[in-house]
Amino acid sequence: MTHHPLTLTDRHRTLVLHVVEDHPGSYCWRIVVEERGCAADCDSTIESPAAYPSHAEAEAACWAAGNRLLDGIRLAGESRAH
Repeated sequence: MTHHPLTLTDRHRTLVLHVVEDHPGSYCWRIVVEERGCAADCDSTIESPAAYPSHAEAEAACWAAGNRLLDGIRLAGESRAH
């Protein structure tokens, strides 16, 4: 099954949330932080500190980590214009 990355955004940055299967039954996540108003070399990547047994668990952990980086919590499907 193909999973597309999710995005979270606030007025300062866009986070692109990726969940990848390292090997069967082991998932990790990666967040690409795209800072607004900076050159591409200002972007950074944050990787999960652990592996997860399912895509859903890795995605939930990634979403939680991403939300902590933003100005205000985002809910699934919520969009805020700034």
